[in-house]
Amino acid sequence: MSLRRNLLTVAILSTALLSACSLRPRYKDLVQASSTAELKEDQLVVLRVVDAQTGQPVKGAKVSGGEFRTRLNAVSDENGEVSLKVNQTLLTENPLVEVVLPKGVRHYKLQLVPSGEAPASEGAPINTPSSTASEPTPVAPASPGAPSETVAPMATDAGV
Repeated sequence: MSLRRNLLTVAILSTALLSACSLRPRYKDLVQASSTAELKEDQLVVLRVVDAQTGQPVKGAKVSGGEFRTRLNAVSDENGEVSLKVNQTLLTENPLVEVVLPKGVRHYKLQLVPSGEAPASEGAPINTPSSTASEPTPVAPASPGAPSETVAPMATDAGV
């Protein structure tokens, strides 16, 4: 082979490898919801892995990252959700995050689940909304058989 062909091969392979690395997200990009939010150690971050074509959650996607002693390993549940605890070592290291998809899924998207939709961490107290004095309390109907709403008449077939 000629020197020119060898150099061209090396250039193409290098470009392919660099573009594959640049398409993968970094750890800090995943766990940081907004640039102004301060991340705390052991803060729970929930991501959803969805199929890029259908938008359906991907069950069984393996999310991994890290290069040294501290590694990130998680598998998405039936809702496509992966729960990660913020780790200061991984924030400093900021490794590439790899997602291995199950058979049948070719492309994916990672979505940050807003904290209101995220599952509560273990041991966290469950806060129920307290009713305020301005909200009316629901009242039971006067008689059990009386409808509380007006019901529209059912449509019948004209040809019967």
